[in-house]
Amino acid sequence: MKLKDKLNPGHYHEMMDRLHIIMENLNDHVIQHPVAKVNKKLNAKLNTALENLWDAYQIAGNLENKD
Repeated sequence: MKLKDKLNPGHYHEMMDRLHIIMENLNDHVIQHPVAKVNKKLNAKLNTALENLWDAYQIAGNLENKD
């Protein structure tokens, strides 16, 4: 049996929840840090990471609706 066949809707919800926790932690504890706020290069990289995590969150949500 393939791993995908073992997935249930709860797995997708769990993935979205874990991504959300990471995104909140990244924003609250890293992006909002004074060093990240004053360094434009660092801030840009961190915001790109956050955008990528939001994209992953959307993908996981769309997968939940497809399967």
